[in-house]
Amino acid sequence: MRPGWTAGVTRGRLLLSRAIGREHARAIAGCPSLAEGVAALAGSAYGERVHVDEDLVGAERGVAETLLWHLQILAGWLPAAGAGLVRVLAGWFELANVDARVAALVGDGREPTPFVLGALATAWPHVEQARTVEEVGEAVAGSAWGDCGRGSPAELTLGLRVAYARRVREAAPAAARWVGGASALLIARELLVVGTRGGVTQLEKLPGIGARALGASSLSELRAGLPADAAWALDATSDPAELWKSELRWWSDVESDASQLLRMGGDEAVVLAAVALLAVDAVRATRGLRAASHGGDPELVEWVGGAA
Repeated sequence: MRPGWTAGVTRGRLLLSRAIGREHARAIAGCPSLAEGVAALAGSAYGERVHVDEDLVGAERGVAETLLWHLQILAGWLPAAGAGLVRVLAGWFELANVDARVAALVGDGREPTPFVLGALATAWPHVEQARTVEEVGEAVAGSAWGDCGRGSPAELTLGLRVAYARRVREAAPAAARWVGGASALLIARELLVVGTRGGVTQLEKLPGIGARALGASSLSELRAGLPADAAWALDATSDPAELWKSELRWWSDVESDASQLLRMGGDEAVVLAAVALLAVDAVRATRGLRAASHGGDPELVEWVGGAA
């Protein structure tokens, strides 16, 4: 380990001991009610923010806040370069805040409490002051996110996802395959599920994506038009209505790859792996809660326990 990274890398490994893991998630998923599922989760490290008798929305929020808190702890133990890497990876939470602000501005004005980002914030302190979608776009453009589009709310929210992919790939080259797969899923949803081509200009900015992929009218055409480090994520299905299977495959591969990175060592590799595995655990916990809310359906239990 390089001087200055030792404490952070050690902390990253320690944080992983707080993960509930596959079997605990399966047990939660098998609960016959959401109340019992939440109670089962509340006995874990998530219990600091997931409380008994919460509804599904509240419990899911608690899981997300736990993940964010773990990332804040990790960043706090790292030198500037390591904290910067965590800040980029934690951009999902900032993206969620911006999404919620845009939705409130174009909707009824109601907005969930923003995630408290602290030192992991990039654009949010300025976005938080915005009172129009145009002001949100300007605040984002003036930050490390860059110009994500100011023409419409849909353009801005899609542009944020594209920018997140680009930022993660630049900050963490070892995550290139994950970024490629996530990009493939984003394109598939935009072109083949939402069914609009209005976002093509934004999708063109995704790393390694060319015109052939963006002209696809089916999953098979899209897969054929993507580079290998992106196409793999679409192997699980040929039906756009079943992209959830591809999303399961994506999380499963991220878990497998991150576990290998953790064993390989290397400061940035361990930090990246720790963040990825903490995120996998949070997603698994959330899926467990959703399965419990459906009465512990055996098929959903397998869904939670199989792929990540």
